Amino acid sequence: MPDVIDFNDAMKRTEGEDRALLIGNGFSAQYFSYRNLLDKSGLAAGTPVRDLFDALGTVDFEAVVRALEGAVLVERAYGNAAHAADIQADAQKVREALVEAVNATHPNHREDLGSKYTSSADFLSCFSTVFSLNYDLLLYWVNLEKRLLRDGFGLGRSAGSFHGPFSEDAYCHLYNLHGGLHLFESGGGEIMKAVDTGSGVIATITDEIAKRGRFPVYVAEGTSNQKMRKINSVAYLRHCLDMLRGNSAVMFVYGHSADENDAHIYRAIFASEAKHIYFGVYNPDGDKLRALDGLLAKYQKTAGSTIGYTFFDSASAKVWAT
Repeated sequence: MPDVIDFNDAMKRTEGEDRALLIGNGFSAQYFSYRNLLDKSGLAAGTPVRDLFDALGTVDFEAVVRALEGAVLVERAYGNAAHAADIQADAQKVREALVEAVNATHPNHREDLGSKYTSSADFLSCFSTVFSLNYDLLLYWVNLEKRLLRDGFGLGRSAGSFHGPFSEDAYCHLYNLHGGLHLFESGGGEIMKAVDTGSGVIATITDEIAKRGRFPVYVAEGTSNQKMRKINSVAYLRHCLDMLRGNSAVMFVYGHSADENDAHIYRAIFASEAKHIYFGVYNPDGDKLRALDGLLAKYQKTAGSTIGYTFFDSASAKVWAT
């Protein structure tokens, strides 16, 4: 069975080296315990709209709205104006359901999370670069609270409830590999980030979705291939993945299971020039460690990589201790 070390031991082993961090849902688990936003949308099982998610094999709200709006055009072309209106109303229901899901899974303001930013900030400060697989707002809020990591929007300017655009020429140490609920695409294809103008970032996101019909740029749950199709369709997401592939620092993984639904992430890591991988395991036991060891060994072999990996006890990192 693979050995498991303490997080502090991993820090000592990499003292003086450049470190990068990949975080998954485990980083947010204390506050966000949903499988995906559809679970909290209020869309009842067995209704045509909810069945459409299943028929399309997706939990992506934007993909469902696109399908519904395509159907509206077809119905109108065939002279079925009444049915077209019903489908158009369902498209708006899906937008409003996403708003409900965002509000159901997040506090209204980052201040509502209490005072546990200190330990999470201490943890994040151990790394020069952070890659996130989460599209919730927790990391965004921690970064706003503590001003830890530049996010590539420093050359942009504020415009109403948004700031940007993201620029590859700006300093950036935070990459949202699967996008984020606070990220929106402008009409010109540039990425802007939502900001708090007094009512909170959640209010900005709500208005954009419900009143303006715009969707945040995020990669919903699905297979690795489905996620890659979304990533390849957005220049910002492609850039973030390219930065992961180009990483040459020691890589730490926290709060992620290395599931095959994210095989594209591990292909990128093992194709990089990372010096070593320290993989965090929550409540490590023999079965869990053997399963993870098998997954990582498979990714390593597939990539033809010589990058080694070591497991550490993720609880010992004390990310949300205070």
